[in-house]
Formats: sequence, structure tokens, C-alpha cells
Amino acid sequence: MASEDSDRYALGRLILDYVRAFMWPVIALAVVFLFQDDVRKILTSREFELAGVFRVGPQIEQLERQANEEIADIRALLKTQQAGDLEISSEGAGQVAADIESKLSNLSSNLSRGVEQIQRTAPTAAPLPDAAAPEPAAASAQRDRAQQVSEMERRGFAALLARDVGAALQAFDQAYNAWPDYHNVAELRNLLSDRKNDLSDPQSPAWQEVYRITLADFSWGLPSDLRVQFRDLAARSYLR
Repeated sequence: MASEDSDRYALGRLILDYVRAFMWPVIALAVVFLFQDDVRKILTSREFELAGVFRVGPQIEQLERQANEEIADIRALLKTQQAGDLEISSEGAGQVAADIESKLSNLSSNLSRGVEQIQRTAPTAAPLPDAAAPEPAAASAQRDRAQQVSEMERRGFAALLARDVGAALQAFDQAYNAWPDYHNVAELRNLLSDRKNDLSDPQSPAWQEVYRITLADFSWGLPSDLRVQFRDLAARSYLR
């Protein structure tokens, strides 16, 4: 078993090296090999219970959904790179390649962090005899907290699309204060704080770069309906 795991890891690293070198369109396969053993096991099970009292199916489905969104972003970047569009500058093509590699690295780390958060918030109490017992108070509070921070995060992304740096910074700041390590709220808060002056003008070209950075590095948790708009806006940063 140990030998098989070692061979699988080695094969995964080899595939990733080829992807980085040649940008082959096999991102989904590469990502599978990037998963740690515990991530792979969790993603193969839609729903299960921890300690007999805490059902983590929804968290796993959310983790898988976010990973699929990131993979779709990578595919879109690959299409941009391979389209042969003359409007894309050589510098832009190089940036696309760098952003693909960045998203692969971020996907791996975000999956690991997501699993750690699930493990951290799982209750350690002994199993309850009644399978229909109510959800533990700690789990309920954690779910409510995640929902509230998710709403703040969404407001921040929506404000970015509206080019309202003040509203975006306020939303991500609130999300950070409520849950500092939730998704990329800390990084987005810092990004906007550092570039606040440049972004004060809605027509500033700095907005294009912010969209690219957000999609490439800080898109974990970006709502699906807003992500499509970010892809389009980020793609424009690679043009001449």
C-alpha cells in the first residue's frame, strides 16, 4: 500500500511538471493527483458523519464545487493561451502561463485548508445514540457564521464588479474581522487597501489588474454567477 501511494504521488508530481512545462490541457487529471490522500477520500464520499453527530456532506459538496470552479477557470485560461489570438501580447501570454501555475498551486493549498477547517470544526464528543438528534450547537453556530461571512464576501466581490473600492474594502474588512482565515478575505482586504488610491477612479486601468489578480490568486469562494464576469474582465488584461 505504501509503495502504491508513493508511486501515485510520484506520478502526480511528474504530470504536474509536464503541465507546468508545456501547459497541456489535462488540468483536471493533474489536479486529481495533487490531492492529498485525505482529500481524495473525502471527495469520493458525498456525505458521512463524524462522531455520529455531525454530517459533513454539505461542506464536502461545497469544497468539490469550489474546486470544479477553479478548474473551469484554468480551462478558460488555457483556451486564452492556445487560441493564437493576435491581440494577446507576448507579455500577456507569459502572464497567462504564470496565472495557470498560480491557480494550480492555490487550488492544492485551498483544498488542504478546506479539509483542515472541516476537521477542526468537527465535534469530538462521543456518538449520540439517537441518529435523529438535533445538530450540535457548535456546529450550528459555525454554519451560521460561515453563511454570514459568505454574504459579506459576496458583497465585496459585487462591489469590485461595480468598481466601488470603498464598498468592496468595507465588505472584505467586515468578513476579515468576523473570520480572518475564511477563503481569501484577508488577501483581498490587503490588496484593496494597498491599491485604494489607484482604484479611486472607476476608469483607472488598475481595475483590470485587480480583476486578473483576484481571479488568478484570490478566487476561492468567488460565487459562480459573479465568476463568469471576473473571467471576462480578467481576460482583457492579457490583450495588447
